[in-house]
Amino acid sequence: MKRLLTVLYLSLIFILSISARGSEEIAGNETVSVHLVVPNGATLVPIALLDRNSVSEGFNVELEIIKSSDLLGAKLISGEADFAVIPSNLAAIMANKGTGLRIAGPVIWGLSYIVTSENLNGWDDLRGKSVPMIGRGLTPDITFRHLLEVNGLNPDEDLEIVYVSAATELVPTFLTGRSMVSMMPEPMVTTVLSKKPDTRILVDIQEEWKKLYGSSYPQASLVVSGDFADKYPDYTEFFIQAFAASVNAAKADPEAAGVAVSALVPELNAEIIADAIPRMNLEFMAAVDARGALEDYFEVLKAFNPATIGGKMPVDDFYLP
Repeated sequence: MKRLLTVLYLSLIFILSISARGSEEIAGNETVSVHLVVPNGATLVPIALLDRNSVSEGFNVELEIIKSSDLLGAKLISGEADFAVIPSNLAAIMANKGTGLRIAGPVIWGLSYIVTSENLNGWDDLRGKSVPMIGRGLTPDITFRHLLEVNGLNPDEDLEIVYVSAATELVPTFLTGRSMVSMMPEPMVTTVLSKKPDTRILVDIQEEWKKLYGSSYPQASLVVSGDFADKYPDYTEFFIQAFAASVNAAKADPEAAGVAVSALVPELNAEIIADAIPRMNLEFMAAVDARGALEDYFEVLKAFNPATIGGKMPVDDFYLP
């Protein structure tokens, strides 16, 4: 509790120290409602310690947690979301739809791992194995297939990728021994590590990507409405700094972040979230600095299926200066 109070206090001091910024565009006593949209799950961690009630004078941040990917897309297309933490490729898709969405910067640099309870030692040991995972044709599938090919395995011939219909199937399938190897994201990895002692991480997908491209893949990013950024440029810059401070606070005190996430969504276990945070690869990087990593990622996705980024590489104004 003392650590939590310390983090919240420091976050508040940071916020108050620059809270005057971004308010000069507000006329009279007007209050601008800022709509922050975040999908349920790991993407809540970066905003868990963001003090939304004290972000800046004249601006009121309202958080909406989205559980449906269709609803998330609708919020972005309609322009209802001023800020959002979403898959980076979805940001590219939305930008290519002409929404004017801009990417402020990546924040989650991959959270997928291959776990096993067998005596396996590397990529080649996956030959002949059945590997359950989620997301046929989506980014986890594409990154996995890409790395399999780089490591000399044919994804359609050398092993069997078993796509389960829901993420909730992965953990019980592994824990009951119906699968001995599985591709899963955090915080599911932490769950199986805590409940099945003979489990270990066989492949860190992020580290394997880093071997190829120099950094991990920018899986999820903070985005901002182009209209909002143009109308309130100072506040946009301020919010990004507050967001980055929240990310750093979560990394510095995973227990506090876990408690905060569980307070937002009670079914998410605070202890599991806290233990998972070190493997969530959290690091906010401004879009201008992360553009190379984003473009490497988008090129791989585009080669697999152009529709995964909206048909083409995003144009220059997609990257918030």
